[in-house]
Amino acid sequence: MQLKPSPRAISLYYFGIFAVLGVYLPLFPSWLQAQEVRGLAMGAIAATLPAMGLIAPPVFGFIADSLGVRVWLIRAACAGALVAFALLALSSALGVALGFGGLFVAALAFAFFRAPMFTMADVVAIETSLSSGIAYGRLRLWGSISFALMAIVGGALIDTARPAAFPATMTAALLAAFAVSWTLPAGDEAPFQRPRQQRGARDAADAASAPAAEDSVQQRARALLRSRDFRLFLAASFLAQSANSSYDLCYTLHLRDVGFPESLVGVAWAVGVSGEIALMAFSGPLLRRFAPPTLLAVAFAGAALRWALLSSVQWWPALLAIQPLHAISFAMMWVASLAYTRDRAHPQILATAQGLFSASAGAGSVIGMLVWGELYKRGGGSLTFGVASITASSAFVLAVTFARSTRRSLSGSSVFSVSSRYQE
Repeated sequence: MQLKPSPRAISLYYFGIFAVLGVYLPLFPSWLQAQEVRGLAMGAIAATLPAMGLIAPPVFGFIADSLGVRVWLIRAACAGALVAFALLALSSALGVALGFGGLFVAALAFAFFRAPMFTMADVVAIETSLSSGIAYGRLRLWGSISFALMAIVGGALIDTARPAAFPATMTAALLAAFAVSWTLPAGDEAPFQRPRQQRGARDAADAASAPAAEDSVQQRARALLRSRDFRLFLAASFLAQSANSSYDLCYTLHLRDVGFPESLVGVAWAVGVSGEIALMAFSGPLLRRFAPPTLLAVAFAGAALRWALLSSVQWWPALLAIQPLHAISFAMMWVASLAYTRDRAHPQILATAQGLFSASAGAGSVIGMLVWGELYKRGGGSLTFGVASITASSAFVLAVTFARSTRRSLSGSSVFSVSSRYQE
């Protein structure tokens, strides 16, 4: 199957889906607090997002590789997430109190469909970068721009104390994302066609010489999971993302507790994302110069420093000055992880490998979300981000071991250069 969405189309799709996160991540904890959901209950609801990041990406990734489907899965995921939040918005507008159980189910449904919206976008973006010669980071940065804009606008205009304001805004953002997903051409995808029928339409010589697609995907995925370097990579990703989830859940709460101006909370998120945008824009030369395992070690060290500073700094202008470290703790980690995954996995199992990485990061976030809410309730930001710094330091130690044990030279350039190809 050859997918040929234009770079403009995938950039527009990134812009659409990250507008959703620009509303969700900064405001969801505050909205839950306004619904009298706190502590462990808040952590459990917030953990649905990374929990489904553990389950959904490997499932959708295997389906995508086995059936040769990408864009149709993206459209289905966008539709499912839209329905979940539309129902939540309707109940809020009608004044129907859902309680913990209802909010948990709604968040769980949204999280299940949200995961492939983003994971499959990365797969299509990597494939698009290879066919167009445009760097993955240049495609992905439009999502970061959208996130920053929505964080600023949402923080200034959305009153989380009003029960219907947040879910209604999320519904509107998801409707826009679903509409944008139709700008991605599906190529020769046939979502209702059996895999054998699809293979029969391909070149006869290739079909005769190649193994069955289903068996090949399974065998290659098992071989990848048996490799020591990939397992170390997944373990380091687990630890790093468990630390990063403290930021997603507790950063807004911490800012308000230390007296950060309410109107500037969205700006603080946007400052962090601006560093992310800059690194994404210039990630090509960086990935060509340094191997992904090395960059991952640097990213985890930067994360440990960032969380240590957050745990000790109380002056809000200094907290704002720390935010550019987001470029290292998140953006560098993300592009290096995708570069490693792309170079390490055979093209036939790219979606599966990406799903395994997302699952590992999602598992870390699940554990983190269940811990950080209760830690913040007991000790505030000092305790929460202090423990997160220790966790990120553990990821750094593991990443150093991973970098030293990696025998293959993984430059990451295949993600950013059309001339580079996977080699067995």
